[in-house]
Amino acid sequence: MRRRRFRKKSPGNRVDVLLDQVKKGPGRGKDEQTERRWHASRTLSVRRDRELFEGLVSLDFDFLMSQPFAAATGNLADLLPQSVVGRASHGHGYFTDDFGTPLCFPEASFENILSVLEKEDPNLKPQSVRHRRGEMLRNFCDYILGHIDDYELDLSPQGQPIFGIDFLQGEKANTREFLTGMVLAGFMDDWSYRANAMRHHKNTFTGMPFHIGGGDILIVDAANLAMVGLGDTGATVFTDQEMRTLTDIGVICRNRHGDYAFPQYDQAYFRRQMGDGVCDDMAIIYIGAKHGYSAMLGAFVMDAIDTYDKYLLEMTWGGFDTFLAGRIQKHFLNTEDEPLVWDDAIFDLIHFAAKRNDPIINLSSSHRRLIQLEKGAGLPTVLNHWNFVMGKPVFDIKLGFARVPARDFYRTAWKRLDLVGMPVAEPTFIKSREK
Repeated sequence: MRRRRFRKKSPGNRVDVLLDQVKKGPGRGKDEQTERRWHASRTLSVRRDRELFEGLVSLDFDFLMSQPFAAATGNLADLLPQSVVGRASHGHGYFTDDFGTPLCFPEASFENILSVLEKEDPNLKPQSVRHRRGEMLRNFCDYILGHIDDYELDLSPQGQPIFGIDFLQGEKANTREFLTGMVLAGFMDDWSYRANAMRHHKNTFTGMPFHIGGGDILIVDAANLAMVGLGDTGATVFTDQEMRTLTDIGVICRNRHGDYAFPQYDQAYFRRQMGDGVCDDMAIIYIGAKHGYSAMLGAFVMDAIDTYDKYLLEMTWGGFDTFLAGRIQKHFLNTEDEPLVWDDAIFDLIHFAAKRNDPIINLSSSHRRLIQLEKGAGLPTVLNHWNFVMGKPVFDIKLGFARVPARDFYRTAWKRLDLVGMPVAEPTFIKSREK
């Protein structure tokens, strides 16, 4: 895949200019908010506060691009606008005022973020970014299905690592194990599997009732969704009857074999049950501990697919990750008369990795966080996780958006693995390199 040149800018040298343009400029919280923060937040408008919004978008994107990642610059340029959407919506990163008060732009979207960024880089036009993301996923799907029966899988086909991930360059994986990790990760967010996991596992590791939240990502008619004014469809629970009604009135699409393209159609998350979900970090560790390094890489790649799938031109019913996991399962059913991964294994993964199992964990790293070298770390987070599984020292850093101390997280993972009969060495820690 051809990589584009992208000139990284330091956001620091643009802060003073922006502060002169707006009455209340952004704080310098970046990923970690300033200690002087008000508990309230300010809700702003992309349209009314356009000048401020554009300045903050540029600063935030430039800051993210300046961070150390184990990925090619071209891939990062297509990935990181997605992070800016969330940071703008919730008032994180550079979207704060002088006191650290969140400056929230609830209507921030992938399109209006990129409409700002394309002014400095024409390659970042919304249609172009969505197209490249989709083409990358389709090419990967074709590659995997074309080599599904190979014993060994090259993770840098045609000399380029999958999704531009540096540490996959020259890496070989056991194909069956890699696919196992993909299938497990591909189904762990599916609501039907989560609902059945609660029936399969009644209790947590300490005997408390097991509970997990979740929902469905569905294809919707964008105009009809806007017309009914549901707002954030992930903020409230939708009953079966409400889902049927939304389908009957043309909000939720019903033809799983139809062709759905943005912007006429889009994807929306409909919550089916309140509660915390799965910790992706814990799931990756479990898969690595149970099935090996190749499987862990497969789960990690499927997590990346789930991330890129959020903003494409052409949408896949059920999500691209679930679709690909289903195609893999179907192949093994046809060739071996049994699936590669049985349902019980998926239920066990969901149970193990649920945030509200015991000990409780408040963490789930995004794909961006998994490939980032956190402050003080000498390698990306996902490889830090593998070192933990292997009993090697891990970097004593903070993880994810919640900034969970590594000491707390890895000790929780260590306890959970012991509870399911997969003990690993008690974690030891490398002092952070951060000064």
